[in-house]
Amino acid sequence: MPLRVAVVGAGPAGLATARYLKWAHLYFAIEPVEVRVFEAEEDIGGTFKYRVYEDAELVSSKYLTAFSDHRLPRDAPDYVTPERYVQYLNEYCDRFELRRHIECSSKVTRVRRAENGGHIVTVTRSTDGTTVDYACDAVAVCSGLNVEPRIPPIEGLEKVPKVLHSSQFKSRDQLRDIKSEKPTVVVVGAGETGQDLGQLAATTENVQHVVMCHRDGFVVAPKTAPAPVMFGFWGRGGDIKEKPVDCSTASLFDTAYVPPKLQSSQLLWDFYNRQIDVTFSLIGGAAVGWDQLVGGMPRERMHIDHFFPAKSTRAIPYLSAPWRRPPSTVERIRRFLFYIKEYDVDTKGRYIDVAPWPEYVDDDGVMHFRETGRPESEKMRRTVVKPDVVVLATGYTRRFPFLDDSYGTPDTADVRAVYHSNDVSVGFIGFVRPNLGAIPTLAEMQTQFWVLRLLQSKYPDVPGLKTPPRDSPLDPNALPGYDMDWKLHPRCGRDPWAEKRGVDHDSYAYQLALDMGAAPRVSYVASKGFRAFYTWAMGSNFNAKFRLVGPWKNEEESLRIMRGELFDVVKQSGGLLYLFSNTVIPLCMFGTMSVVIHSWDWTKGVFSPWRRREARIRLPEC
Repeated sequence: MPLRVAVVGAGPAGLATARYLKWAHLYFAIEPVEVRVFEAEEDIGGTFKYRVYEDAELVSSKYLTAFSDHRLPRDAPDYVTPERYVQYLNEYCDRFELRRHIECSSKVTRVRRAENGGHIVTVTRSTDGTTVDYACDAVAVCSGLNVEPRIPPIEGLEKVPKVLHSSQFKSRDQLRDIKSEKPTVVVVGAGETGQDLGQLAATTENVQHVVMCHRDGFVVAPKTAPAPVMFGFWGRGGDIKEKPVDCSTASLFDTAYVPPKLQSSQLLWDFYNRQIDVTFSLIGGAAVGWDQLVGGMPRERMHIDHFFPAKSTRAIPYLSAPWRRPPSTVERIRRFLFYIKEYDVDTKGRYIDVAPWPEYVDDDGVMHFRETGRPESEKMRRTVVKPDVVVLATGYTRRFPFLDDSYGTPDTADVRAVYHSNDVSVGFIGFVRPNLGAIPTLAEMQTQFWVLRLLQSKYPDVPGLKTPPRDSPLDPNALPGYDMDWKLHPRCGRDPWAEKRGVDHDSYAYQLALDMGAAPRVSYVASKGFRAFYTWAMGSNFNAKFRLVGPWKNEEESLRIMRGELFDVVKQSGGLLYLFSNTVIPLCMFGTMSVVIHSWDWTKGVFSPWRRREARIRLPEC
């Protein structure tokens, strides 16, 4: 009897899971898997289709966001719109023949354990109200991070004429009907969505006052590598193409071939944190964020191993406008040496006030904010804010009402945050959040990992599915596995891993590749030519790298992608300063350290048998 798997959700994670389940029999000598995907909405796409707003675009580049074997077009912009991404997901469905497995308008209302093993999935169809049960061997929970709005408790919020969660906000038209003497919009939340919606409000013609609230500071960062105009002329004519930041990390000696003791130390984190500080200060003009003059995160928490940068700079000219001062001599020199385009944005006198978190709204509809002692707190204490519209850019809460307590949640999935060690039959896909990266492609890596482990438990004697020793992967061109540091770190009582399942994209992807025996050896990649080797060594951990070898090997397709599309973006320098600070210096520094540590470990390995033999034949002392 074939393996039967239910997939909850038809967003990127659910579609990737369905794709690997459906075609698993092409990679392993098993009968085809029966897969059914249940989607509550009328169509596929999840958040990218149903919770988007005007002028939105993805914050991860197309190079990192696209799946390993189905790419976005070469002529598509580096950062596509949600609409274009949903089109891409539909193309993915068509290419891998997934549509007949997807049941839309079918909400999973309950998952329970069957008496004889397996699971019973109860589905309610919104088209006719009928309820059906589906018996299966495994369940993939792919219901998404961004589904149920998080509504913060703000006393008196009901006194504001209009309150919207960001999932309900669609366009500026929702702000154009404000009827008051001073139309005022308050955006609660300063993440990427808050930045975008703040800029939308500030550029809506009838809105006169915009306020953006934050809890404990935020960090705005560009999503493309800064390519400043240097010395007043170099780069002004577009000499340097801005490179997506998420494609810029040289993975060689950052994740690949880094000794575990070095990778798990704080040294790499501290170096990149210092590099960000210097880049922000030297080019961006402010150490707390990109051209960010207000609302910075406390220094003790501002570390790249801890925070999630808001990769949207649209609102920054408006946020910083009230705080700009005539440039000093030193500032003029810095702008001459490194000039960025944000300085040229004409806000037309418009600005966004930054405020602490709202405390309450009084009976007159005036919003009051927490006293924090920050400069923006002092300013807002003197400012009367009576909002006509409050937009809650406060994110979403993770809830799984269809699962009983025996199933756990992503928080209890102790095997790489994918499944529980006691139950491989339930996988949680797409619930980690990278600080700089893309959730869909991490979901693809999680899918490969979970489906492999699921099949290994179901077919332990099938060639290719026998579980090898960790230090001896089945593919001789793959590296042996070991443990890496891939979770974001707690600081000052805040834990991004515990709160948001925060991970470092490249480290987490590489960890899953090592676990599957899919991380290629340098000798193998070097044999595939310069372009493939350069992309592997000098680029980020694109998923295509991990289809060269291992259980999901698709060498021909992966090499085509790496030698073409990915090589073309990796070879971009992003400017001389960025190239040296982000690539050349760390590559040389950590490469040297890695070679020394590997050499020492090799030397100890060579002489350890001799030392053990010497110990065995040594006579006891009298």
